[in-house]
Amino acid sequence: MDATITVKELLNFILYILGIGVLAYLIAIIRNANKIIFKARKIIEDNEEEIDTTLKQLPDITTNVNDISEDLRELIEEVSPEITGLTTNVNSITERLDTSSEIVLDAVDTVSESVAETALHLGYNVRNAADYIELIMDIIEIIKNAFKGK
Repeated sequence: MDATITVKELLNFILYILGIGVLAYLIAIIRNANKIIFKARKIIEDNEEEIDTTLKQLPDITTNVNDISEDLRELIEEVSPEITGLTTNVNSITERLDTSSEIVLDAVDTVSESVAETALHLGYNVRNAADYIELIMDIIEIIKNAFKGK
């Protein structure tokens, strides 16, 4: 049993196989789309009252949003010059704080140097006072010995 296959028949067979694959893929896509549509329908049915209420309130919501937007625009127009003034004041205050902090830091440096020098001199003076006390004690000892010797 011999069978010959022509190129045309081979290409037709390949096209049929590809067509079956594409058809299977389309069926899978349609099945998934059907599941999604079913879930969406269920959500809409479960929330039908809330959706209706929201749709009925939508004109009022839109009006409120428009009113708020208008009020906000007016408020921004009113506050805009004050914000510019506040920015200028903040910049001025910042510059003053910078200057003041430099002055304070210089004063702290000066005070710390003075305290260090005072502590150093106090240490020298304490040593000198101790020397004087020791000298006085020696003099008292000499006077005491002199009186004992007589």
